[in-house]
Amino acid sequence: MRKIAMKISCVLALSLTASHSFAATFCPWKIPNEAKTERFINLTVVQFVDLGDDDVKIAFGGGNLGSGYDIRISTKNREEGNKIIKSMQDTAKQCAK
Repeated sequence: MRKIAMKISCVLALSLTASHSFAATFCPWKIPNEAKTERFINLTVVQFVDLGDDDVKIAFGGGNLGSGYDIRISTKNREEGNKIIKSMQDTAKQCAK
């Protein structure tokens, strides 16, 4: 009985300390713009993305009562907005590896 309890406690301890790879802790994505200054956001704190006909809105880093930030990226059409979202998805996949 003691041996079983020891094995269970060892397995439990290992499972609690094992790192899970469900999400990256930091995943920088460069916001497309024409300015000299490069700006990045951490994709792991993005709350939602709105795709419109002429812009993409990304809300991130918020807590309660609207304490987060949002970015609006102007686009020519919805297809260009989809390319931005695809870029975000590709970056997130690279971070998860």
